[in-house]
Amino acid sequence: MRQALVRHHRYSGRTSLYLASHASHIIGRPVEEGRELIEELIAFATQPQFVHQHRWAAGDVVIWDNRCTMHRGRPYDMTQRRVLHRTTVSDYANTLEQEGLTSSAAA
Repeated sequence: MRQALVRHHRYSGRTSLYLASHASHIIGRPVEEGRELIEELIAFATQPQFVHQHRWAAGDVVIWDNRCTMHRGRPYDMTQRRVLHRTTVSDYANTLEQEGLTSSAAA
């Protein structure tokens, strides 16, 4: 599915990149060049100073916005009880419509 690579948060005005291992290439660039750029951006974004690795304590709640956060599940102690709740909120339009992009500018 095509997605906008550069996104602008509707309310905060902040800019984020929609990238992670799911991104295969960048439309309008040679495939290998696009993949190299994606890998470079991921390497930059996942430097330790930009990564939060939560260390759980009783009563913790963690919330993030999938529209502008790269996240990954991590191994955990399966002998410990976990309670997970997921809430999904529908946005007003898909990311390409939100950004006013044509398919040639999407990744």
